[in-house]
Amino acid sequence: MTLLFFPDWTNGLPSDFLILHFFVGAVIFPFNMIHAKARKIDAQNPKEAANGYNNSDKASYFGYEEIT
Repeated sequence: MTLLFFPDWTNGLPSDFLILHFFVGAVIFPFNMIHAKARKIDAQNPKEAANGYNNSDKASYFGYEEIT
């Protein structure tokens, strides 16, 4: 089954296999970490999450707040 996705597997470690692992490590894993942290913060502050954190501290800008 692996040979269907990595046909040069028999010639050593294939480059596409390494690219796949780099993609998982560099993109998917950090995204999952950030997403889990954001969901945890939203779960701890359900009222703030419901209104888009409009009542939170305006001293720092994270890029997703409305500028008023």
